Amino acid sequence: MKLSAEKVEQLAARIVDELAEIDGVLFEGNDIQLRLAAKEIMTDELLVEEKLDAEIHKMLQAYKYEITMNRMNYDELFRKTKQRLVTERKLVL
Repeated sequence: MKLSAEKVEQLAARIVDELAEIDGVLFEGNDIQLRLAAKEIMTDELLVEEKLDAEIHKMLQAYKYEITMNRMNYDELFRKTKQRLVTERKLVL
């Protein structure tokens, strides 16, 4: 994950605090529950890219020979594959 757990926790707390300042925003649950929910949502979203990268690395193992023989550029192939999957899956990274 690109952000530390502490940073995610800080951001979640700040989001909840900022929303609490807005008139018309009503919460169902206490502050601890809201911060935990925000933290879980943020963590899940941050892990999407990590899971995608791991999937692409696994997919590219099929081309290991061609890549090691310099017939294909791993970084370029990785980037293009990632771009294609993000578009196909309509992911926001």
